[in-house]
Amino acid sequence: MRTINLKEILNIIDGDSIGISNPDRKNSVGVSVDSRKIKEGELFFALKGERFDGHDFVSEAIKKSCLPAVVERKTQDDNLILVENSLKALGDLALYYRNIVSPFVIGITGSVGKTTVKEFLGSIFFQVQSTLKSFMNYNNLIGVPLNIFRLENEKVAILELASNEKGEIKRLSEIVMPDWGLITSIGRSHLEAFKDLKGVLEEKKGIMAGLKGPLFINGDDELLSTIKYDDLIRVGFKKDNDYSFKQVQSSIDGSIFQIKQKEFYIQLPSMGALRSAIFATAIALRYGISNEVIQKGLIGVKPIPHRLGIKRQEGITIIDDTYNSNPDSLLNSLSVMSIMHGRKVAVLGGMLELGDNSQKLHRDCGKELQNIIDELIVIGEEAKGFLDGFGGGLWVKDKDDAYEELKNIIKDGDIILFKSSHFLHLETLVLRLEEGICSISCTH
Repeated sequence: MRTINLKEILNIIDGDSIGISNPDRKNSVGVSVDSRKIKEGELFFALKGERFDGHDFVSEAIKKSCLPAVVERKTQDDNLILVENSLKALGDLALYYRNIVSPFVIGITGSVGKTTVKEFLGSIFFQVQSTLKSFMNYNNLIGVPLNIFRLENEKVAILELASNEKGEIKRLSEIVMPDWGLITSIGRSHLEAFKDLKGVLEEKKGIMAGLKGPLFINGDDELLSTIKYDDLIRVGFKKDNDYSFKQVQSSIDGSIFQIKQKEFYIQLPSMGALRSAIFATAIALRYGISNEVIQKGLIGVKPIPHRLGIKRQEGITIIDDTYNSNPDSLLNSLSVMSIMHGRKVAVLGGMLELGDNSQKLHRDCGKELQNIIDELIVIGEEAKGFLDGFGGGLWVKDKDDAYEELKNIIKDGDIILFKSSHFLHLETLVLRLEEGICSISCTH
């Protein structure tokens, strides 16, 4: 982050100085929301979370940073900047900083595919410009500002915008002010907040609030096709899209797709990855990047940890898609399993934030499993609906029980899919199985 003067910050976030001496002689060289990791010269924002309140750690943060803390209420400390809402203040400062560094910003939102598109775009743009892309899952009202503060002299910033409450995408767009925007899809995620697909659509349309230029959309998505916007660019496999692609070949080792007789290749499996690749390719083409550079960027993207990663070990194939789960991403995982040969086992945890229709959606997904998998293990109360739809399977209460059951049934040639909402941290079960797979398979 470039240096910002403290007096300037007070004006930007409309803060009241409490016990700050000579603010015009002090500068912030960074921003932090974590008192454990804060460094000298970083400005601390005390944020309230579900489990922690940053105000409880203000003293520690001030001691480490030697700068004031941005707070919503007075603490026992003197070195404070008092604001009405510290989260809003963080966003306001991020917007100001975004305009200082002034990169070309591509904002990506949508129910699924954001991270994969980001990875493809980052790899492509890195070939031609200094580029910053969203770090890990920093895609919410805290993470997006922190990504912006990572900018120094980069010419391009590729940022994910996510939401689980109404109005978040609009606010993020107003902070990011994207030059170009993309909506990947409208799917059945966070229905607890948005009620139905139309509610999801309205939330994703919030990206238009700060958008300066064209909006790219999945032109094959019926709901997205209802959007009215002056510079709307449709991308997909339908012939009437502005960028119309053709799928040439698909396998678990990757896919080949084509536009205007030019073929491109990716190394990631699934239709979801293929769609992400064509979105990235369309944006890169519109930006003026050559076919050769686009292909180099696409091929440089390797499987993302815990997102449809395929590993083969001792005759067993493990599909690690444990990062998160919703009905649409689960179906994408199953599409990969369906083209593989071997006995198929699914180990599934619950899909969260689906609202009143949660159990119905679990049952519906269970029915989709019927013609694809041979064995089903589900973990926890939320996941029981899978069994009803599948018409069988095994329920276990936790990951330890799931491991014991896998030990009993696993055999050479099996293909095992692990998928759940992130709360279950199912990746730990994958790791445990990988570590024990040799001794397990040797006993069968």
